Amino acid sequence: MKAPYISRVKISNYRNYNFVDVQLNDKQVIIGENNVGKTNFLRAIQLILDPNLSDQDRYLEETDFYNGLESPMKNGEIIEIIIELKRFSHNKNLLCQLSDATITTSPDTMRLTYRYFPRVREDGTIENYNYKIFKGNNEDIEFTHLDRKYLNIKVIKALRDVEAEIKNSRKSPLSVLLKAYDIEKSKLEVIASNIKAQNDQVLALGELKDLNKRMNNRFKEFIVYDSDSIELGTNEVNTNRILNTLKVLLGGRSVSDTSLGLTNILYITLMLLAIEDRTIPTFVNSTLFQELRRKDKTGILEKVYDSDEEDNNILKFGLSPVLERELYEFMDIYNPIDEGATILAIEEPEAHLHPAIQRTIYKDVFSRSTNSVLMTTHSTHIASITPLQSIMHLYRGNKGATKALSSAALSLDDEDYNDLARYIDANRGEIYFGKGVLLVEGITEEYLVPVFADMMGKSLDYNGIIVCNINSTNFSPYIKLLVQLGIPYAVITDGDYYEIIEEERVYHLLNKNSGNPIGYLGLEIIEKVILENNILTSKEIPEESDEIDCVFRNKGFFTGYYTAEVDLMETCYKKKASRDVIIQVFNELTSGGAQQKRNFAKNLKEGEFGTCLRQIESSHSRIGKGRFAQRLTQYCTLDHIPEHIKNAIEFICKKVEEDDSDEDVREEAPAN
Repeated sequence: MKAPYISRVKISNYRNYNFVDVQLNDKQVIIGENNVGKTNFLRAIQLILDPNLSDQDRYLEETDFYNGLESPMKNGEIIEIIIELKRFSHNKNLLCQLSDATITTSPDTMRLTYRYFPRVREDGTIENYNYKIFKGNNEDIEFTHLDRKYLNIKVIKALRDVEAEIKNSRKSPLSVLLKAYDIEKSKLEVIASNIKAQNDQVLALGELKDLNKRMNNRFKEFIVYDSDSIELGTNEVNTNRILNTLKVLLGGRSVSDTSLGLTNILYITLMLLAIEDRTIPTFVNSTLFQELRRKDKTGILEKVYDSDEEDNNILKFGLSPVLERELYEFMDIYNPIDEGATILAIEEPEAHLHPAIQRTIYKDVFSRSTNSVLMTTHSTHIASITPLQSIMHLYRGNKGATKALSSAALSLDDEDYNDLARYIDANRGEIYFGKGVLLVEGITEEYLVPVFADMMGKSLDYNGIIVCNINSTNFSPYIKLLVQLGIPYAVITDGDYYEIIEEERVYHLLNKNSGNPIGYLGLEIIEKVILENNILTSKEIPEESDEIDCVFRNKGFFTGYYTAEVDLMETCYKKKASRDVIIQVFNELTSGGAQQKRNFAKNLKEGEFGTCLRQIESSHSRIGKGRFAQRLTQYCTLDHIPEHIKNAIEFICKKVEEDDSDEDVREEAPAN
């Protein structure tokens, strides 16, 4: 059964956060630049749920208030942190212990609140500050240490000493796992007795007998009266500590002799096992199994367990959801465990891990684990395999306050979801990590736009802007995702000019003065995107193409006239030096002979750009758009930049600069 999870977090006046209200998913990956507040977000949740924090830890300092507040404790400001939880109705322990926290049953939702507030004297002055943590909407019903036994959080910090924690018998997740088996003490007593007997055999060695004799003789030289003799003996074997002598080996080697990466994998594996819901045991000894069988009226136990050679019972792998639920309900009634739920938080889980291992491990966590997990990461490899609805983006807003937006409420149809997921996976999730994103239609823009930006003195890398080539004009799902996460964007696409000749569209003609009706497929595509995303209404879109283009550019959509390659040629062909660069690139790359090269130069000089493009793409030249654009990056100049691309670069850079200033101009998806 899937574990309860934090579905919503609201933070007011705490550290980086002036105010955020964000939805979460059961697997939540938190991204954002350094020092934006990822650790503080987890710390806010810890103030409520972490059993390892003392009461004193939950008393805050003035430095814990949002730094945009002046003298917050003098002025009586309040810090408030609210978390809501869902998917707990199957967990009876949690329901019984925290029933007062329920705020709605459709869907089942619990709420817990931490409040740090001033105690005010009768004269209105502030005496001191206190905190309270309460359930639901009733401030008089406290959330206590006992409650944290049934609902808590375990945080694995970024700077973690995994080796020490695994070796520590009190902190090690291995100890938690061993205790969960509740091994019969009589079995351990037999083992302890056998170990003692084995240890005592060492006393029969002749060398030890000789040492014992020498010690006694020497001792009696100092003691003139009769005294007890000296004897060698072995240590007693403490039954309760036998399991503490166990250690985990990797490839037969101790953890201390293993790489940091493998040690991290081991530790996270143990932690995920340690916090699993144990209502359904994977191992049932023969005594308990017989007791449960007498209560089993439906025969569920025989269906789901296999006996081993010692008559113990092992859970079968791959139970159907129907059998799993039936077994869960049976065990919950007849073999209840006194446990609740633990939420696991991992800071920078990529530490010391090879990128391929990062993807393998966390893809398994996202797809197979039933645990609720929060992660903070800088890894594009982890982000790339994160479910689309599981990203939370932290960024700086007005006056340095951290803002939080998540994709938990992202709504896409299956086709768009799959397209977007495949793109993000293939491109290692870099779309999430940009301060701004330029969505482009094809490979030409992907290669040339960053180079053009450098020439304009607007380095995309310096500004944290990512160019995303989506290899199509299906911009809508990408825009929905970026808006949901509050990431500024701009779109560059082809105009795909056409004329209507004999009621048919004929594309990429270059004669705009033919007198035929004309249109731009690019503008039509962008209009659809804008309407789908509620960026403008149909009434706000003009009828004339020039006016439409102007309105769209103001919203971040930049459309050329033809294709990017043709627009580039048209921009520069009247300047001989720039035209010669294009000819040089063609000549360097083509597999054709001298005549083909002369034809290309002639066509370019005469403005036959469509013919030039066909030559680039032809099987005779064997060049292709991508290869041509890639080589052109080595020679291109400012004169090669089409106007719409220049405007798009200026737009996105300005957008990012505004977001880095005191003005918070990001589009925010509404919190539900």
